[in-house]
Amino acid sequence: MCGICGLTWSDSDLIRKMGNKIKHRGPEQEGFFVDEHVSLCCERLKILDLRETAKQPQHNEDSTIWVVLNGEIYNFRELREKLEHNHTFYTNSDTEVILHAYEEYGENCLEHLNGMFAFAIWDTKKKKLFLARDRLGVKPLYYSLINDDLLFSSEIKSILQHDGVERTLNYSALSQFLTYAYTIDGQTLFKNIFELLPGQKLVYYFDEKKPHISNYWNLSLQNSSDSEDIILKKLEKLLTKSIDLRLESDAPVGALLSGGLDSSIMVAILNNITETPVKTFTTGFGHELDEYKEAKIVSEHCGTDHHEIELSYKKLTDMLPTILWHMEFPFGRPSILSNFLVSEEVKKFVTVAYTGEGSDELFAGYNRYIPFSKKNSLPLNDKINSIPSGFFSNSEDRNIFHESLELASLTKNDPNIAFSKLIEKNPHHDLLNQVLLFELKTEIPGAQTWRIDRAGSAHALELREPFLDYHLVEYSASIPGNYKINFNDKIQKKFILQKLAKKFLPDVIATRKKFPWGIPYYDFFIKEFLPLAECLIDKGIKNHRPFLNSKSNDIRDLFSNVLKLDDKNIKSKDIEINDRILRQIMFLFNLELWYQMFIENENITNPSLSINKYV
Repeated sequence: MCGICGLTWSDSDLIRKMGNKIKHRGPEQEGFFVDEHVSLCCERLKILDLRETAKQPQHNEDSTIWVVLNGEIYNFRELREKLEHNHTFYTNSDTEVILHAYEEYGENCLEHLNGMFAFAIWDTKKKKLFLARDRLGVKPLYYSLINDDLLFSSEIKSILQHDGVERTLNYSALSQFLTYAYTIDGQTLFKNIFELLPGQKLVYYFDEKKPHISNYWNLSLQNSSDSEDIILKKLEKLLTKSIDLRLESDAPVGALLSGGLDSSIMVAILNNITETPVKTFTTGFGHELDEYKEAKIVSEHCGTDHHEIELSYKKLTDMLPTILWHMEFPFGRPSILSNFLVSEEVKKFVTVAYTGEGSDELFAGYNRYIPFSKKNSLPLNDKINSIPSGFFSNSEDRNIFHESLELASLTKNDPNIAFSKLIEKNPHHDLLNQVLLFELKTEIPGAQTWRIDRAGSAHALELREPFLDYHLVEYSASIPGNYKINFNDKIQKKFILQKLAKKFLPDVIATRKKFPWGIPYYDFFIKEFLPLAECLIDKGIKNHRPFLNSKSNDIRDLFSNVLKLDDKNIKSKDIEINDRILRQIMFLFNLELWYQMFIENENITNPSLSINKYV
């Protein structure tokens, strides 16, 4: 985990300002490189080779090639063995391996890297800046063009330090946010700031003053004829290798353990590999939905060094601006608040932690995937309409917003159009695998890895996701849909993963029903959050925000509908997990807060500002 940033011109002052805004990502070591053409910075969190000599930016033998890296190259030892025949190393880091791999293979070095990464290479001889992002988009990378010059960074707030970057709301991107809760085409909420997509590279030649963007990896569907036994053997081998590779660390390592299927099988395999008991962490709020009991079963079964941590939702109110400052985009998923608190506490014990993110998208763990299974007879359009996971995905919901957002949604951002194009390209594949492919390319980088990256980086905690190893992802895309959602006596989601889990875990865990985990709705959202949200959103209405429909009463109706909810019902699991109204309110709250913080506030100086500043 690090923060990187850079410019295609010489500016020591600006690159220091940019680095300062992402120092939280790597507070342990700071490094700069500035010549007449580029300015580079790395804010480093020490994971591999903790010595000062492993400082970034790093250079090759004659200092003609420089690199900054955010993330980890998990197969760096294997690559290093191959490269040592022709190259001299001065560190034991994975960063230096990228340098020599580039010298050896050019831009094709990306084909040899297995990891989560965003990096920049400055080639002084070719006058070329080379940027790349990992295949699944686990690590972020943003860029902007100012008068044909390029800026890039791990986070947008760093790019905003340049006075020439326009603070203008991108309505097309906001329309995508309403539908999906993220963007799907590289746009951001800032008009002239873009995201390099997963599996993409960007090459900037100084003689052209123009970036060239292309894909170096593209996940596609394959039809596997493997038997169930073969599938189970391959999954076990791939998952075990992925977990083993991610043990590379010179800093303390642990694992987040919820007691659910994904984290439990991950911990079981991890503990089989390690010589000493794995440190595992389970968190809760002293609430009926806490998973201490289930996690303890797994911990005792595997013999882990287990820690139970009780979180406090009461401090969240004052932390809301801080959380949004780190997230940089408005959100409505309560899990983001939980992720932030969890990362803060786990960092007190370890610097690196495993997490089970990505499994639901690989093996169909969400209810929204059920309509795409073979035995479902819903019309195709109804199935497609179940895909968007945003908070205002239909026309009725969007009455709250300005009509320009509705117009934007009816073009390339419309889910029916986007998914229909995917179906046309893959007519011979089952629908379930097609929707999972769509989600792996959009939901994973847009909502999952983004959330995990920001929650971890806010506290200098590196979170590793073994289910998102690209070899495992590629194989999962070939497994027929009936192994993911199976119909026997009942619907079984993640069927093949449950089968595998039975080899490592008690049946009560291997077959456990999925329960998403988050903040207690009634205790926090109704008592603490709702009055604050009503006050802040009302301020946005009075200020005539250009994205809101000033004639609509729907916003007031949202609050009225929440107050109609019965206390007992809102504490139930269904409401606790799925209540749409509260998520819509949370998104509107964060949209107004984001607008004040990032559009109206020119300095964005302090992430710890009190919520009272904005209300």
